[in-house]
Parts: sequence; C-alpha cells; structure tokens
Amino acid sequence: MLRRTLTALARRWYVTLLVLAVAAVGTYELNSRSGVYSTRTTVAFTYSYDTLLTPNNSSKLDDVIAFAGAVAADVVPERPPVRYSQSDAPYYGAGLRQGVLVGLLDHGSQWGPSYGTAVIMIQIVGPTQDWVAQRQEAALARIEDSTDERNAAGADERRIVARIDPLSTRIEHIVPSRFTQVAALGAIAAAASLVAGWAATSLDRRSKRSLSSAPAQTVPKES
Repeated sequence: MLRRTLTALARRWYVTLLVLAVAAVGTYELNSRSGVYSTRTTVAFTYSYDTLLTPNNSSKLDDVIAFAGAVAADVVPERPPVRYSQSDAPYYGAGLRQGVLVGLLDHGSQWGPSYGTAVIMIQIVGPTQDWVAQRQEAALARIEDSTDERNAAGADERRIVARIDPLSTRIEHIVPSRFTQVAALGAIAAAASLVAGWAATSLDRRSKRSLSSAPAQTVPKES
C-alpha cells in the first residue's frame, strides 16, 4: 500500500505540488493572522482631595464604588458591566479575537460580589494595535465624560475624579508559543501529505481504469 502510494505520488507529481502549494498558502495566512493585541486598562476613583497612595483612601468608600459602577455602565451602554476578579483569565483566553469588556474589580467569591475598591477594568482584544488603541481611547473618553456629567451638580470638595493607571494602558501583542506554532505546522504538513497521497492514488486508479475499459484499436493489414 505504501509503495503503491509513493509510486502514485511520483507519477502524479503535479498533484502533490498543487496540494503542497495550497497548504503553504494556508500556513502563510494562518501565521499572518496569528496572535492578537490586548490591554487591561484600570481606572480608579477617589475624591479630588484624596490620592490612591493615601492609606484607607476614599476609593474604598461605598458611595465612590457606586459612582464607579454607574460610570462603568456608561462606557458600553448596550452591554452591562461585568464582575472582574483579580485572578480572572485575560479576555483573549476565551478564544476571542475582537471585543471590549468593561466592569468593576470584584474581590468577592462565586457566592457573591464584593466590590472593595472603586476600580473599573477595561479589557480590549483586537486584531491590530491600532484597533485596540482606538477602542481604548474611546472607552477612556466615555469614562471622562460620564465622570464630569455626574460631578456637575456636586460640590467641589465632594468631586470624584478618575485616575488612570499609566502602566495598565500598554498594549501587548499576544502570539502563540513556539511549540504551538511547530505543532500546527506539523499538523498541516501531515494533512497535506495525506490529501496528496489520496488524490494521487485516486487519479492514478481512475486513469488505469479508463485505459483498461477503452476499446482496443485494430490496425488493418495491408493487402
């Protein structure tokens, strides 16, 4: 069986070449689209007279946490804010390649939420760095606008401000590991070999069957 397949591959070399070419194009497309860009941007809220470095700062007050929850609801109006645990997997870990998720940082458990601090987390995953940067900029602008609107009727000393963590604004390029890439390449090569063997063998059998079923031609004798 193996010898027959190898013989068919050698005889129908153009079929093998075509299958390998298609596999090469598919591998190139897969590699060019592999990986995503992601960011987990955090925004904390405190009263204007306070800072995050102050022990027992106002970010832990219930009214400030409620304020942050209302602002989070304004960032993506068509989608309610979600609960974020500090140990939650990143957004791209769910297999998503594009999306925006906004919610409050939750210190609770599966039995119930516990919003210990007024912190909004914005998770964005997208195909390009520019796509993620644009959504990040738009989300932060909505947070700023919502904060200003909700502070409009309050006194200055009770004004709540949004503080962006500058280190959390970076956008990372997440790519598959080298092992994953090699494994995927090996799988594609194996699949291409199987398809090429099947196609070459099938074509070879069909060609032989056509020749055997063709009527024999007789050559007239010269008188």
